[in-house]
Amino acid sequence: MFMVPGAATQENARARRFVLPIRLRRSLNILGLSVCCGWLAGLGEVGAILLRKHLVDIDGFYRMSQDFVWLIPVTDLLIFLAIGVPLALLGFAWPARGGPLAGRILATLALLAVIWRAFPGIYAPAGLVLAIGAAIRLASWLERDSAAFRRWAWRGWILVSIVSVATATTFLHADRLRIRRVEERPLPPPGSPNVLLVVLDTVGADHLSLYGYHRPTSPALDQAARQGVRFDRARATSSWTLPSHGSMFTGRWPHELSSGWMTPLDTTHRTLAEYLGSRGYATAGFIANVFYCAADGGLARGFDEYRDYPRNARSALLMSSLVSRPIAGLRSMEDFVALSMNIAIFRPLLLAMDDGRRKSASEVNREFLEWAARRRTDRPFFAFLNLFDAHYPYKLPDRAIHRFGTEPVTARQADLIERWRSIEKPSLTVEETAFARDAYDDCLAAQDEQLGTLLDEIPRLGPTWVIITADHGESFGEHPGVFGHGSSLYRSQVHVPLVIIPPDRNLSGQVVPETVSLRDLPATIVDIIHLERESPFPGESLATFWKSKNGSRPRRPSPALSEVVLTELLQPDKSRMLRDRQVWAALADDNGTYIRRQDNGQELLFDARHDMQETGNLASDPTRRLLLDRLRTTLDSLTDGPLTLDRFRP
Repeated sequence: MFMVPGAATQENARARRFVLPIRLRRSLNILGLSVCCGWLAGLGEVGAILLRKHLVDIDGFYRMSQDFVWLIPVTDLLIFLAIGVPLALLGFAWPARGGPLAGRILATLALLAVIWRAFPGIYAPAGLVLAIGAAIRLASWLERDSAAFRRWAWRGWILVSIVSVATATTFLHADRLRIRRVEERPLPPPGSPNVLLVVLDTVGADHLSLYGYHRPTSPALDQAARQGVRFDRARATSSWTLPSHGSMFTGRWPHELSSGWMTPLDTTHRTLAEYLGSRGYATAGFIANVFYCAADGGLARGFDEYRDYPRNARSALLMSSLVSRPIAGLRSMEDFVALSMNIAIFRPLLLAMDDGRRKSASEVNREFLEWAARRRTDRPFFAFLNLFDAHYPYKLPDRAIHRFGTEPVTARQADLIERWRSIEKPSLTVEETAFARDAYDDCLAAQDEQLGTLLDEIPRLGPTWVIITADHGESFGEHPGVFGHGSSLYRSQVHVPLVIIPPDRNLSGQVVPETVSLRDLPATIVDIIHLERESPFPGESLATFWKSKNGSRPRRPSPALSEVVLTELLQPDKSRMLRDRQVWAALADDNGTYIRRQDNGQELLFDARHDMQETGNLASDPTRRLLLDRLRTTLDSLTDGPLTLDRFRP
C-alpha cells in the first residue's frame, strides 16, 4: 500500500498518545482494586473475629484494642495501599502481564488475611497455599466477564463506603452520648474528694525498701508512706492479675468471680467505677497491662474513659493478621535458632514490635494528667492507674538507668531478660537467677521514680485520696521450682504494698501491723469519701484502723484469703493446665499462714511472726494443731468447702 512519507511516524505518535492514558487508567484501576481489597480484608477480619468469639473460641479475650472494629480495616487499607503502589507501577511498565498479576496478588492477600483470622490454628504456609488457589480461581472467573467484574467492583466500592460511613457515624454518636450522659449526672456533695488508685503490677512488698528490702528500690514510695498510712501485712486475693484486680474492684473473693486465665470478669457484681460513676464521679482508667487489664478483661466496666493499648503505628500494625502472623512465625524461628545455635537473627525487629505494645509508666502518667487537666473541676474523679514496668520481660524503659544490675552483654543474658517467661527454670544457675532478680529490682526502681513524678503533680488536682498497692508479687526460686506469679500462694507472690494517703496528710507516719486483705479496698474507698450508704461492696473498711481512739482495737477486717482458681478445664491441652495451674487457697493472720493445694489436700503452715521466708512447714507439728485447725476451718467456711476441681467443671 502506498503511504505518504511521514504518515507512519504520525500514526505511531497517535498510537503512543492513546497508549499512555490506557496504561495510566490500568494503574489507577490497580490502585482502586488495592483499596477495595484492603477494606474487604479488614471487614472480613473483623467479621471473623466476632464470629469466632461468639461461636467457637473458648478464650473470651480479644487480645487487642476495643477499637479493633475500625482500626483493623484502616490498617489493612494502608497495608494494601502500600502494596498497591508498586503493583500499579508494575502494571504501568508491563501492561500485558502486570495487571493480571497485580489482581491475583491483591486477591491472595485479601483472602489470606481472612483465612488466617478465621482459622488461627492453620499453618501459615497452608493458609497461603489455600489463598493463592482461591485467588487464581476467582481471578480467572472474573476475567471471563470484565463487564461483570466492573459492576461488582463498583458495588464493592458502594458497600465499603456505606459500611465505613455507618461505622464512623456509630462510633461518633456513641461517643457523644457517653459524654452527654457523664455531663448530665448529678454532682456529688460539695467538697467530695478525688480518689486515685495506683496499682503497681507485679510488685512484691518483699522487694521494696519500704518494707525492709536491702536495696533502695522504692524511695518515692517510702516518702509517700510518710505522708499517710502504711500497711505492713497487706495481702492480695490472688497471685495473678485479673482475679486480684477483680477483687479490688468488686470486693469479692476470686472464687466468687468469673475471672480466669481465659475468662473475663462478667457483669454479675457491680464494680467500684460503676458505683462511683452513679454517684456523680468522673471515672477514668489508664492501664499498661494489656494482657488482663485491657477493656476485654471486664475491668473497664463503669469507666467513662479507659485507655489501654498504646496508640501508635506498631500497635495498629499488629492488629492485622497480615502482620501479626508473620511476626509470630519469626518469633518461633527466633526461639528455635536461639535455642539450637545461640544466634539472634530477628531480635531487633521483634523487640521493636513488642515495644509497640508495651506502655511505660511515664506514658500512663501523661495520659492521666492530660485527662485530669481537661476535665470539669467541679466534678471529683475516680482514676485507676495500672503501671507495668516491673512485669517481665524485665527490660528498662528508654533513658532509665541500671541501679543494681547490668546491661545484658551475652546472648544468654539477653534471653533471661526478653524470654524470662518461657525459659525452663530448672536449667537456671544461681548467677542467672540473680541476674534476672537484679533486672527486676532495676525495673522496680525506675518505676518508683515515675511514681514520684506522678505524686508531685497530685496537689495540683485538688483534694485527693491516693491509694497505692499492687496486684501480686514475683517469685525467683525462693521455694524450689517456684518462679514468676500465678503459680503459688507463697508470701513472695501475695504480700503486696499498701499505702493510703489522705488529702490533708493528717495521718502522716501511721503504720498498721495487722494482716489485711485487698478485698476490703472497695469498702474502704466508699467509706473515706462518705458514700458507704447503700454500698454494694462486702467487707470492712480499713479506715477502722486509723479511726479507732484511745488505743481501742478496731473492728476486724476481712480474713486475708488468697486463691488461685482454675476455671478453664475446657482448654485443649488440659494436662498442661492442670500441671501449671493447680487450685490453691491460702489464709493468713497475724500468727500463721495456711496454704492448701485443693486437688490433693497438701497442707502447709508457716509461722507468720518468725518465719518470714516460709521455709519451715509446721503442718505436722502437734504444738500447732490448734492454729492449723482454726485456719483450716475458717478457710472452709469462706470457700464453702475445699475448692476441688470438680466444682469448676461445666
